[in-house]
Amino acid sequence: MLNLATSYSFSQVPYITYDALDEYAVKVINDAAPELLERPSVLDVEWFIEYYLGMQIEYKRLSYSRQILGMTAFNTGLVQVIDEFSGKNAPLDVVEGTVIIDPILMEKRNAARRRFTFMHEGAHWLLHRPAFSANNPLGSPGVYENQYLAAKEGRIDYSRCQTERTDSERIERQADFLAAALLMPLPTLRMAFKDFFDYYDERPRQIVRGSSKTDDGYAVLLPEYVASKFCVSKRAALIRLEKLSAIVGKSSRCYST
Repeated sequence: MLNLATSYSFSQVPYITYDALDEYAVKVINDAAPELLERPSVLDVEWFIEYYLGMQIEYKRLSYSRQILGMTAFNTGLVQVIDEFSGKNAPLDVVEGTVIIDPILMEKRNAARRRFTFMHEGAHWLLHRPAFSANNPLGSPGVYENQYLAAKEGRIDYSRCQTERTDSERIERQADFLAAALLMPLPTLRMAFKDFFDYYDERPRQIVRGSSKTDDGYAVLLPEYVASKFCVSKRAALIRLEKLSAIVGKSSRCYST
């Protein structure tokens, strides 16, 4: 596993730009499965989690509302899950480096969401172990309420031009961005981008919504094409393309790093 080399805040959250996260993602994929950088390809996320990161996977329901779909255990101990037979809260004994995934994500219709949730949790493991370490100067496990980190539905949209107000927001944005960068590495995303325009016999260029009917159509078709190449959701592909300024608005553009 290729560890991140960067500086950290006092609370042990990485100081790192999105550009640096993109570079790190390419290095990780090159270390884990370099063939995935030769052409747009689909990363085997379960293999990546279990064999490259050395984590364990558990499939358990994490909340009654199913707002929590994934969780990473940074320390050995007990975590509360929902018993599949009784429907009641039950303790689950986990070891450090366990990823818990809600079984609803195993349904075929949720394949893209499952893949992103796996990589979101894997990104936390790559980026945020120091924040949950017993050696964190703010106290074990860091500034957080417990030793686990749960991925909830409706997380912050990292594509927006916003400054993170808290360590928790920064952590979630970093994990979302790295997950997308691992699933859609920049070199092969550029290949897919070029292939898309080659199909329409055009030179690759920035797509500007509201500038023409052609660009408005491309703003819909390009994310669909990228999603099909990398087996991600259209929304994940769109956010990735927007974050890289491949798709922008005519009057409002976001170039944050």
